[in-house]
Amino acid sequence: MSDKLTVTKRLQSRLSKVPGVTAADIDMWVAESVTESGFSEVDNANAVFYLALYNAYSTIASDAARYFSYGDRDEVVDKTKVFKNYMELAKEARLNYRKAKKEGEGTSFSAYQTHAGRADRR
Repeated sequence: MSDKLTVTKRLQSRLSKVPGVTAADIDMWVAESVTESGFSEVDNANAVFYLALYNAYSTIASDAARYFSYGDRDEVVDKTKVFKNYMELAKEARLNYRKAKKEGEGTSFSAYQTHAGRADRR
């Protein structure tokens, strides 16, 4: 048996601490990404993984959109940023999918670049 991690195992590892995520959810996200991308796990495992991760984060964000904040004199609980945070993760996963997709298509050169923002402008 190969020591190579499958897409499903990679997703399970990445999402293991997210409450409410089930094995059935992970299987569905992997199946959706295979269908949407047209890649199998053998063709381009990274593309399948990042698209499944995008699907996962988008689904989790959609569920979190109903969260709200409340407070009283003693404490404040604010869960409104959960949606935004998961959408940022989804956006990053989608970018990684695009890179993996290009690599899987045999493109050895890419015009895509990312740069860290300047620290003095934060």
